[in-house]
Amino acid sequence: MAIVGVILLIVGVICFFVARSKANALHAMNAADTYTAQLLAEVHRKITSTLGGNGWAQPCEIEGIIECDSPLKGPISGQPCVAYYYTQSREYEERVTSTDSDGKRETTVERRSEQLRSEDRRIKFYVRDETGKTLVMPEGADLDLLETGNRFDQDEKPWTGATRTLGQSHVEQSLAVGTKVYLLGCAVDREGSVAVGKHPKDSKHRFMISRKSEQELANSAAFWSRNLYYAAAASGGLGLILVVLGMLG
Repeated sequence: MAIVGVILLIVGVICFFVARSKANALHAMNAADTYTAQLLAEVHRKITSTLGGNGWAQPCEIEGIIECDSPLKGPISGQPCVAYYYTQSREYEERVTSTDSDGKRETTVERRSEQLRSEDRRIKFYVRDETGKTLVMPEGADLDLLETGNRFDQDEKPWTGATRTLGQSHVEQSLAVGTKVYLLGCAVDREGSVAVGKHPKDSKHRFMISRKSEQELANSAAFWSRNLYYAAAASGGLGLILVVLGMLG
């Protein structure tokens, strides 16, 4: 009983911290002002003309369509994009022998994967709305990527000891040109022009680029934050009761 109680306490703690993370994300979205490209450029011009651009950092959120003059190309799809994450893995089978409680040994074949290579690339781009476009520097951002390529190259090899190779898998996730995105980040001065990127001083400041709208993200964060807090309270309370009962028993 006490062991179950400890497990529930651990689950409660995990739920609490995840709920707090979702609540912080919601707070960050609510705290940041929404700007159009034109308004953000005007604020930048007024501030930098009087105070200079050095050290200026304005939390903001913008929405628009991704544009890029010289985009990347997805390594599998060839699709023009501004960011991608590519992985190459060896797929193989392995003989696994286990022993049950009666001492009986059984050998099964399990399929497994071993990552051979990964590549994470992103370049600066623009987000355009009805008033203009804003430069975005995506380094350090949490990206909402979409799987745009998945290929398996079969290349079966004979068994070598307990394993045999089946082939290689290639997976591409990317953020394509033309995608409508929501950005939560920080407006800064970049060579006399405004750009949105990571906060230059506060590493904890949220920087995200999402294919979902602000409303969708806010609703999701509020839902999970509320329900995970409830789950944390219920799991933690029940776990504490079971631990106490286990100690008394």
